[in-house]
Amino acid sequence: MRAVALGGGHGLAASLQALRTIADEVTAIVGVADNGGSSGRLREFWHDCPALGDARLTVSNLLGEYSQLASLLEYRFQTGELAGHALGNLMLFGLLEKTGSLDAALEELRALGDLDARVLPVSNAPLELHGVDTLGNPLVGQLEVHWSPSVARVWIEPDVPPFEAAVAEVIGADVVVLGPGSLYTSVLATALAPGMVKALCDTRAVVVFVANLAPQEAETRHYDTDRTILALVDHGIVPDVVVAHKFVEAKSRVTDLGGRARLSVWEGHLSEDGVRHSPSLLASAFTSLAKIGQRR
Repeated sequence: MRAVALGGGHGLAASLQALRTIADEVTAIVGVADNGGSSGRLREFWHDCPALGDARLTVSNLLGEYSQLASLLEYRFQTGELAGHALGNLMLFGLLEKTGSLDAALEELRALGDLDARVLPVSNAPLELHGVDTLGNPLVGQLEVHWSPSVARVWIEPDVPPFEAAVAEVIGADVVVLGPGSLYTSVLATALAPGMVKALCDTRAVVVFVANLAPQEAETRHYDTDRTILALVDHGIVPDVVVAHKFVEAKSRVTDLGGRARLSVWEGHLSEDGVRHSPSLLASAFTSLAKIGQRR
């Protein structure tokens, strides 16, 4: 089975760890629109630089907590002008300058760590997340979107050509997993990149969305599972199956999407501590979904 997971951060890591136990080939497709922290500072320094933080963190998580390379990638400088920068971001920045593209830089890092899974950026271009809140106020950048309590819609700028390698991975997959993670600033910030919405519609893969364990403090503070699903659909993303933790209240097990489609909501035990998704429990959930590899 060929599996692809889209997103960023620790949520993506959980899905990747689960998929690695059940799939023959695994590819991570990471977002590049972050404008906060070390990534944001590097983008201010070099405006043509895509965000590097999600790519770095994904490589680190795939390497594992006992990897010396992962430890180096996650080290953060404590003093001077580099204070707060992750060493891995600077390494990727150097490899990007050397190779000319983020995907080539990630291939070099993958070879260095002897990774079995592939890590691709959703784009080699410096993308930016934009949005609008329910009052019509503009939201510019991932940070503004994240801290808005009333996001109405988001999109990606600029409208650059799709990154064909990432599109091809989605098209050729047997299963594509979105989430868990921040709805607007992780899942949609990746899935709305140029070419991705069409690829998710055209693929014969089963598209699975993994819901969060609880609403987030900011951007999805009052969202239940159904509202999250409808937000995805409003942005053109229609998953086949939604995987939700059984203690997260959902209005229905099968959601009617305005007559356009009906999707299954699978509810089960996905966390051992109620805080983080368990990769082993996620793997069991993915395995138990009879629709994987048999999209309607």
